[in-house]
Amino acid sequence: RGGDGDEEYRMVLPIDDEEPDRQEVVDTPDGKPTAEWLVLRKHAPHKVPLEETVEWEPLFEPSFDEVPLFSGKIRDAKRKQSESVGVLKCKVNIFRKEDETANGKSRKYPDREPCFYEVGPKDVSVEAALDLERPYKMKSIMELYPEATVEVRVYVIRAFQITPGGLEREAEGKKFWEHIVTADLGKYHAETEVVRALNPKMFHTFQFKNMSLPGPSILKLGVKDISIFQGNVTDEVLVGETSVDLEDRWFCQKWRDAKYKPREVRDLFNEDATKGEQGVSQGKLSIIVDVLEQNKADEMPPEDIQVLGKTQNCELRVVVWNTHDTACKDTYTSDVYIKCELIGVGQPKQTDVHYGVKKGAYGMFNWRLKWRAKYPSTTLEYLMRIQVWDDNMVSTHASIAEGILPLGPLFKECFERNQGKTSPDDMEDVWLLAPGVTGRADQTKEFVVDEDGFKNPTLWTKMTHPNTGYNPNKDCQCKLQMSFQVMPRAKARAAPAGSKRMGPSKLPEPNRPPQPANPLLYPEKCRAYIVYTCVEFFKRCKGPCLCCLCCLLLAAIIGLLAGMQMAFPGL
Repeated sequence: RGGDGDEEYRMVLPIDDEEPDRQEVVDTPDGKPTAEWLVLRKHAPHKVPLEETVEWEPLFEPSFDEVPLFSGKIRDAKRKQSESVGVLKCKVNIFRKEDETANGKSRKYPDREPCFYEVGPKDVSVEAALDLERPYKMKSIMELYPEATVEVRVYVIRAFQITPGGLEREAEGKKFWEHIVTADLGKYHAETEVVRALNPKMFHTFQFKNMSLPGPSILKLGVKDISIFQGNVTDEVLVGETSVDLEDRWFCQKWRDAKYKPREVRDLFNEDATKGEQGVSQGKLSIIVDVLEQNKADEMPPEDIQVLGKTQNCELRVVVWNTHDTACKDTYTSDVYIKCELIGVGQPKQTDVHYGVKKGAYGMFNWRLKWRAKYPSTTLEYLMRIQVWDDNMVSTHASIAEGILPLGPLFKECFERNQGKTSPDDMEDVWLLAPGVTGRADQTKEFVVDEDGFKNPTLWTKMTHPNTGYNPNKDCQCKLQMSFQVMPRAKARAAPAGSKRMGPSKLPEPNRPPQPANPLLYPEKCRAYIVYTCVEFFKRCKGPCLCCLCCLLLAAIIGLLAGMQMAFPGL
């Protein structure tokens, strides 16, 4: 308010809280965040090279005029680019001499000699350029393009849609390929580590320090299929390569000012006639290119894109609760135990044995199994082999049912949920709940409460056996109730759980019928088992037993009467 109180001045502030939040685009196939997306989301994605995008193409005007150099006669005009032995980079400026009179004087200014004026590509016409009278001046190339010492960083993310090379190999009946990515800049050469995959995920950073621009600026990236024997490369085949002109980007001020350089996907070409025709893509390479002044690069370390290197120590907790409708292997019962193996991690683990499980009865276990594994891993597929066995004291154990359960999605979800979290209180655990993950799970979900009052989500799964068929409805050999939980190791240490039925988070003892026991060590258990067996036998054979009992009773009565007749003939 003014001093006299008659005028009032107000400052209008923008109400930014009413503006809608910008929703982040998740450019993944399923639209869900992944570890790769979380690491690289700051870099705008482009599905083509930057010089072909609408945003960057006008800005990437060639810094120099490029003239390809050839050695001798061009043999194939359609493929002359592959025959080029180099490129001459230069800057051509055109200067137009103004019109002159017959006596050699300037037509516009007769009192002086005619001058040369600069004509640029943006001028409307030569006459318009002459009207501007921009005098001829030999510009210094060092002034136009000052030399700078830079560091070039190339972040190689992945190669995909790769055309299989000629070094296809087999191991354990499966075909495989081994690929590397090479980078060449000037006289420098670098390679990634070998990745065994047709479409390898690299997450590798190339660094070329103390490079000069202008200077060697053609960055060549190639994908090679190689063969390794006893740690040495014995053969290699070029799948395809691509080239990036760094000078066009370095002299683009907008690109240099970008804090996070865009991601781009470049096609890989192979000019070898035996591999593919010119212009036919042999695959694609996803990369990020960055160029910094060397004195600034020392203060700005390369970005860490090692998604594969960012492993998370996880703990898998599996609880075997019950079985139902177990196929009988010992006439009418089975001595059941469950064996589980996280393939590639340690040894298989198994529950104790529930003896005498009948077809329609429950096999009860309440048994916890634990594994520790890192995610992600290039050597693990996170597959769990689950087997239901019949225990035999004399003969070999008989397999009742078996199957493979993929737990990769469970580990992946745990990894993505806990990215960047350091406190165990903030970390999350993940349970296997969705029936779609297993493909054979029943829709019914249940909860089992342990002694600490924690509800454990469980899942019933139908198990089959290769000898009986794979139809879970017709060929089901066993129904298995289990829980699957994955959590970071830090959270597992903060909320420990014991193996088997031991504490902490102790599981309740299963409500099993009396089991066989040593009569010397456990006489009461042995007595209870004998009584239980007799009762069960009577229940199972109630009709025949009553019939036999009646027959015995009738025979006893007849025998008694016959004896009395013989003892007392007069009766």
